[in-house]
Amino acid sequence: MAETMTKERPGLLKRIGGFFRHIQEIRMHNQQTMLRSNAILAWLFPVFIVCMAELNQDVHIIAFLRFCVRRPTVLLFDFLFAYLIYGVLVMITNRIWAAAAIQGIGYMTLSVIELFKYSTNGNHFKLVDLSVGTSIKNLRNLSSFAYIKITVPLVVYVLIALGMIGFIFMRNPVFTKPLRKRVLPAIGLMASVAMIVCVPGISKTVYSIFGVDTTVSANAFSANEKFENNSMLAFIVETTSERLSNMLEEPENYTKEHVLETVTEAAEPATSDVRPNVIVVMSESFADFRRVESLHLETDAYDTFDAVAARSHQINVAVPTFASYTVRTEFELMYGLPVRSLLDTITPQRKIEVEKPSSMVSYYNGLGYNTVYVHPFVETFYGRDEIYSTYGWNQMIFQDQFTVPLTEYGNGYASDEAVTDQILDVIKSSDAPVYLHATTMQNHQPYDWIPDKTEIEVYLEGIRASSKALERMINELEATGEPTVLLFVGDHFPSMRKEGNIYDAAGFNSENCDVLYEQPALIWSNFELREEALPQETISVFYTTPTIMRLAGLPVDPFYATVLKQMETYPVYTSIFLEPDDRNETFDLLTYDRVVGEDYTGTRDK
Repeated sequence: MAETMTKERPGLLKRIGGFFRHIQEIRMHNQQTMLRSNAILAWLFPVFIVCMAELNQDVHIIAFLRFCVRRPTVLLFDFLFAYLIYGVLVMITNRIWAAAAIQGIGYMTLSVIELFKYSTNGNHFKLVDLSVGTSIKNLRNLSSFAYIKITVPLVVYVLIALGMIGFIFMRNPVFTKPLRKRVLPAIGLMASVAMIVCVPGISKTVYSIFGVDTTVSANAFSANEKFENNSMLAFIVETTSERLSNMLEEPENYTKEHVLETVTEAAEPATSDVRPNVIVVMSESFADFRRVESLHLETDAYDTFDAVAARSHQINVAVPTFASYTVRTEFELMYGLPVRSLLDTITPQRKIEVEKPSSMVSYYNGLGYNTVYVHPFVETFYGRDEIYSTYGWNQMIFQDQFTVPLTEYGNGYASDEAVTDQILDVIKSSDAPVYLHATTMQNHQPYDWIPDKTEIEVYLEGIRASSKALERMINELEATGEPTVLLFVGDHFPSMRKEGNIYDAAGFNSENCDVLYEQPALIWSNFELREEALPQETISVFYTTPTIMRLAGLPVDPFYATVLKQMETYPVYTSIFLEPDDRNETFDLLTYDRVVGEDYTGTRDK
């Protein structure tokens, strides 16, 4: 038997080798006998793959043809850019089929990602989205957010693209140049790509020639409108240029003396001997849809929330994001500073260059608090484990560090009941007063896990459950007898799918979406607050955590006293509500100092 297997194995290997030799013979024959048609095939590939990538995300051929008629010059830009990339790949690989494979697979991958991302939450893909996290673990968790629906058109378009790549491989168009003849052309083509994307003067000129929409995206809706004008490929390229040209720069006269002179307010001493627990709950996608008047929403899902609000102080806050990018609101709460001063980057925590940045964490550490961060999700998402560890938290509790049962909500994410249990466990087990920030997960998209219910109906069930968990939390906090102040706020309105999108149904666009950047916030305490410190108008959410200092009678250092002083003239410093050139130099300077600069205003011992 062993002898038979030994004889069969070389025979199998021989047949496999013979098959590949036969394929290579066909390729060489095609290369030598089909020179003209191969040349045409090679030259037309960038046009083909641009059309396939755009067609794939448009889904319907008619939609793609309408774009071609409506925006022909933008399509020409796509072709030009594709030829530049194709040329670079040809020069580097020295093989036309290899260049076609890399560009074809790359373009179709981008197209599929765009299709899934927009179908999932109604927001279009940008290259900067990759900064969310690119580890295998993070990509796996990103896929849990996505609405991935494999359709017949998607399969057909991908197979056509792969089929063309395979056809080019078999036809084997010839391109073999020695390295010395490829280096300079490759450098020239790469330089052309880089200049179009990275050099503002050249970018602006090229985009103007081809009619690419360069309108600054002030909100998610204006970005989607830009996509309609540019379609996928030009949109990705232009938004990359926009981000690169909008890099954070060191403010003029950035010196220690100038920064410290900007901190004009005197420290405010404590007005109470009480050192209360301070709890900040940033509730995932918690929003009040009753404020969207065009929906005429009638529901009892907010009844418990209203009951809690009746026992609390309710204020209205402006948040810096919509439908996604939770870390933007999280940053504002943790730092008491605006994302606008970081040019509205989607991942402000990744801008931090200070080794030990000063924030709310360092402030409460300085008062002897036990500082705790709670987030019932994977620690690597958004790089939280690595970045937040520099803040100085005494304890960070991610899903694997929960000391209470991590129960799941119906959609598979950690329930708000579990987060409530964890918060209560920390409070009860800590000898020192606690400063705790919790970012929940329960109400994250998708909202499709209850059969026969619409997205908004499923979402409202989550609101109902979150409100009950909040009510239980304050009841049990009150029962502890420990002085406690709690801030509860949603990070943003929820993402909704492209299909049957409730925001489209309500008629929202870039001109009327302001209400979707406003959130109700509750401030509850079981002791008397300084109510004169409560804001009477809408404020940006970053003001809320410094405001808690005054409300609770805690000392306010000169830095946060200066921040709160700005509330008199800039109650809202959130981009959706302001013109691009409406800048607050104080905020921009102080934010730069604490995040990117030398942290001259820091509360830590340097």
